[in-house]
Amino acid sequence: MNFNKYDIAVIGLGPGGFTAAVRAAQLGAKVAVIEKSFTGGTCLNCGCIPTKFLWQSLKTKQKIQKSYEYGFKAVLEPVIFSDIIAKKDKNIANIRKGMEMVLASHKLDVIIGSALFKDKNTLTVLNNERGTVSEDVIYEVLADKIIIASGTKPSIIKGSAFDGSKVISSTEVLNLKEIPKNMLIIGGGAIGVEMATIFSGFGCQVTLSEYENCLLPNEDEEISEEIRKNLLRHGVNVLTSCADALDDIDKYEKVLIVTGRTPNNDLGLDNIGIKMAKKGFIETNEFCQTNIENIYAVGDIAGKNLLAYTAQNEGALTAENVVRGNFIAVDNFIVPQAVFAMPQSASVKVLDFSKYQDVVFGKFPFTASGRAFIENERAGFVKCAVDKTTKKPLAFWIVGAHSDELINTASQILKSGMEYISRETMFHPSFSESLLNAYEYALGKCTELVKNKD
Repeated sequence: MNFNKYDIAVIGLGPGGFTAAVRAAQLGAKVAVIEKSFTGGTCLNCGCIPTKFLWQSLKTKQKIQKSYEYGFKAVLEPVIFSDIIAKKDKNIANIRKGMEMVLASHKLDVIIGSALFKDKNTLTVLNNERGTVSEDVIYEVLADKIIIASGTKPSIIKGSAFDGSKVISSTEVLNLKEIPKNMLIIGGGAIGVEMATIFSGFGCQVTLSEYENCLLPNEDEEISEEIRKNLLRHGVNVLTSCADALDDIDKYEKVLIVTGRTPNNDLGLDNIGIKMAKKGFIETNEFCQTNIENIYAVGDIAGKNLLAYTAQNEGALTAENVVRGNFIAVDNFIVPQAVFAMPQSASVKVLDFSKYQDVVFGKFPFTASGRAFIENERAGFVKCAVDKTTKKPLAFWIVGAHSDELINTASQILKSGMEYISRETMFHPSFSESLLNAYEYALGKCTELVKNKD
């Protein structure tokens, strides 16, 4: 059995763990990382990256079909879905290789295996052949500080189980080599909406079922309704307030369950008395610190945002705190979110948005955007919430092309505390100036729209 002593040990090489490990190494720490599967975690291997690749593939297909809008005559050959999956896998492998080159450049020790806590400073690593764990101990890691970034896995509905064939999770669906004839998707959150968009776009007859009375229950109602309408236009059968979706699964070729995520907490946490929060997530304070002083938890395992970029933020800041002895709290005051429907949507608002009482709203449709006409992407709109007294923008909601990129600009506007948006900072023609137009419409000074009748 191998044994070594480190300043910091990190469990998991997803976005949070990867960022924490690299930043700690940049600051001079001796770092070991324990990963039981593949570098990149859920996001790279079976989450946001492969999903967005399939979405982009569908988007490319649609652009070719509409190339006549620009004077081209293109004939699209029948889609071979297995070829798309092969391209997806190649892209993931290349990104993973790049991440591994970064790790190697910082001389991090990467240990493949499953970590278990022996005590608060010692991790036992079990033999692990990419997912198959035996009880053979191959390594023992002793570290002054330990950062847990073990992530999550798909949740299952009570009374059902994933069989990897008919009843599948978000992991299996991204590796299907053929488009099913039909599919039932249970769960109308972001993952469910994205999978419904992708598979219906490639010819599958999709039924999307959501227990709540609307899709994306935590999103703005107007955005949720616009997405529902767009899915219906693309032939998706949308069911809301549906509590009995599992009753008719026999009539579907595939049943995809995407109703949440469960923490990967099988780390021997009972051995050291780490305090747990609801649903098995690890409880942390504002510094990502657990109840055990030298142990931290970042990313999905802490159950806060379950987003790759907030995990990266937590990982980087935790590394800074651990190495430098700081106590700087994680700032997740502004957290944008995006959903890759067709077209995509995105939103961001200040964390204390609900405290504002005197709020006015402005809405700018992309049918009034010159850039949207140029790109033939006229569906959707930008909506902005403004504090009427201070003229300060408080939130943006977007449905339409490039909304996933526009929301980054919107986030920086909110993050900066900007009290107004200046026209000369917005290039024309651009989609970004729609943020300005929605903001100005809220204040009654937008010059780009027809005046409403009194």
